[in-house]
Amino acid sequence: MSRSANPVAVGLFTLVALALAVLLVLLFSGSNWWSPTDRYVLIYDSSIRGLNIGAPVTLKGVKIGQVTDIRTSLHGKDIDVLNTVTIEIDATSMELEDAEGKAVSVKELVKRGLRAQLRQQSLLTGLLYVDVDFDPAKPALYKKVKTEYPQLPTTPTNLQQLTRDLENVDVNKLVKDLQETFSGINRLLNDPAMQQLAANVGSAVQALEVAANDLSKMGIRLGRDYAEVAQSANTLLTGINRDMPQRLETLDETLANLNQSAAMLEEFSANAAFIVSDDSPTLYRLNSASKSINEAAEQLRNLSDLLERQPEVLIFGKPDKE
Repeated sequence: MSRSANPVAVGLFTLVALALAVLLVLLFSGSNWWSPTDRYVLIYDSSIRGLNIGAPVTLKGVKIGQVTDIRTSLHGKDIDVLNTVTIEIDATSMELEDAEGKAVSVKELVKRGLRAQLRQQSLLTGLLYVDVDFDPAKPALYKKVKTEYPQLPTTPTNLQQLTRDLENVDVNKLVKDLQETFSGINRLLNDPAMQQLAANVGSAVQALEVAANDLSKMGIRLGRDYAEVAQSANTLLTGINRDMPQRLETLDETLANLNQSAAMLEEFSANAAFIVSDDSPTLYRLNSASKSINEAAEQLRNLSDLLERQPEVLIFGKPDKE
């Protein structure tokens, strides 16, 4: 006969197998059963549609936890509907220490601007996640309700903030202001003075166009006249440059004749010195004539030098000295 199985052994084997199965599930499921975690509560008085259990909790884009529970509760005499979101933060995913290595409490982080805000994971799916970040400019908003875990302050989403801003806008006043503005514009456009001003502006524009055309024509004429003057000046300068050597040669001959005449007068004066006395009028006139001839010769010499350097003085004259 075969031996019957021992019920105790079978039961122990079954328990060990179940324990190993549970252990393997825990190991390969990625759960943080042995990681230290901190739980906090977020409370919203608006819709949190799209936020599900298991949604990530991030800080600067890094996942530091997840949503573990979502509940809706009624509070107060007015029966305010509040959505309570419980998040679980893995303490090993971030270091809560200051510059001196001391642990920093969550209250201290809240004072420094720690806030929680719902953001969209994707525009297509509409799923939400919790983004934890520092924003000291936004006030810390708490709900005066009892919670199982510490409450983190929340900030409205960008869409909620825009909706609230639009709700605060006085639409009736805005419409009234727009109506008054349009009425003022209508009165201004229909004002006879404004219509006359528009007509005057049109006339002024036409006058400016006529003046612009006249200036354009004048500019064309001035350009043409300038070209003619420039051509005439070039022709005149060309003639001067062509005739200048001959004229300079003539001046040189005249200068030589004057020098010869001066020399002859000096020689004559020297020969006649014995005839006239020192205070004789004849001798004085001879000396004066000789001096004048010398001065004329010097001026002709200077004129010759000037024409060699600046032949254009025959046209434009001698330039003024500044």
